[in-house]
Amino acid sequence: MPSLFTRIINRELPAKIFYETDDVIVIADINPKEKIHLLLIPKKESTNFYQTDSETLIMLNKTVKTVAEKLGVEDSFRIVINNGFGQEVDHLHYHFLSPKNSDKLCWLE
Repeated sequence: MPSLFTRIINRELPAKIFYETDDVIVIADINPKEKIHLLLIPKKESTNFYQTDSETLIMLNKTVKTVAEKLGVEDSFRIVINNGFGQEVDHLHYHFLSPKNSDKLCWLE
């Protein structure tokens, strides 16, 4: 059965999309912990950090920089990756959090 995130990627479930490429989708977390709380989700499904190939991890790290630049929060953000412990969805994803407000936080859909 596809993960919750795969169903969002396939547009079977709704989400507020901030950014998207052929390899990644960036959506709003439905239970935000900061003023900005986004999820960076690779479209290639893997269960967790250790089961993910290096190319996908490199792409996600580049996406972190892109998102920070798009939001103008290069100096104030953190990334959280849960690997089993604390992981609610078995599909690798990065949490991008910032305490700053950004007027550049707008949604594609």
